[in-house]
Amino acid sequence: MTTEPLADDERMGLVAPAHVPHQVHTVPSESVAEPTAGMVLHRVLAMSARTFLLNDMGNELVDPAGRNGTVDALSLRMGTRPLWAQSAVESLNGTGRRQTETEQIHQSRVALRRIRSNLRTFRLLLDPAWGTSLRAELAWYGNRLGQIRDLHIMRDIVAVTGTEVIGAGPVAQLESELMARTAAAMADIAAERGKPRRFQLTEQMMVLWDGPAFKPRASKPAVEVLPTMLKRAWHDLRGAARTARKDPSDIHLHKLRIRLKDLRYGCETVALVEGGPARKTAKAAERLQNKLGDLHDACYAIDWFEALAGERPDLAGPIDELIAAQRDAAAASRKGWKKDLKEVERRWRGWHS
Repeated sequence: MTTEPLADDERMGLVAPAHVPHQVHTVPSESVAEPTAGMVLHRVLAMSARTFLLNDMGNELVDPAGRNGTVDALSLRMGTRPLWAQSAVESLNGTGRRQTETEQIHQSRVALRRIRSNLRTFRLLLDPAWGTSLRAELAWYGNRLGQIRDLHIMRDIVAVTGTEVIGAGPVAQLESELMARTAAAMADIAAERGKPRRFQLTEQMMVLWDGPAFKPRASKPAVEVLPTMLKRAWHDLRGAARTARKDPSDIHLHKLRIRLKDLRYGCETVALVEGGPARKTAKAAERLQNKLGDLHDACYAIDWFEALAGERPDLAGPIDELIAAQRDAAAASRKGWKKDLKEVERRWRGWHS
């Protein structure tokens, strides 16, 4: 593989700066019988960084040939490293660029969340100041993308639920409103990609790909180090679960969902060396996370529709119908969450007994 930057790499800013912590030779060989903690974490961070970069280019490259060339150049530059673990858990596969705008935004946000979570869970393996700073930048850009993702959700609700409960006329008016807001949000993101802060984030993603500077502890076997570091995520989840059981408000259930994400992503990382028990715990956490995600989306939709009703009194009637439907959806999402939580706890305790 060539080490000289390609022209398209320069367009994307894909050359890691010298002033940030990185080490190029993180992976010593193609076949490692017992990978170190640093190798496993590097694998997850690198593949998530690749997913983000391939999917966050957006459509501001209006020339399809130029856009495809940039994707191909990035794929060539990043290759298939790290080489030690070509087979990974299912959720870490499929790092290529998605076809639709909605899928690209989703993949970008998932990649950012996975990186943030792993940096938090396994922070003792990395420089704490660097990791904390990068997590803050990931949160900033993730929130920017989240604004578009929320609008995508609203468009789906209007298109699906709206067709069932309100007439075609109000649906068309609401879709027009959402299309205008989505276009404005996408224009903001396109502009953001050309600014220094977003450029610095690209540089940091290349650091994750090449390999950040790990602490000496990262050179120990992954099976000895990584599972122990999951205990913090587990304790945080238990605390959020206790609070939610006492007071299952939307806010507390949302906090529980956040802690479920940390446990899930941490377990998926550990599953690269531990296998079944870690993967099953991750799957249980993902199921409850998705259910609480549906609840969060329904609650967001209610707030969004209520705000829109104040701006568009001409649509107040149809909006009231949609709000009622989302309240029903929220109630349905709340059912069975305690049972699903017990399954997460059972999987964890069965693994760590």
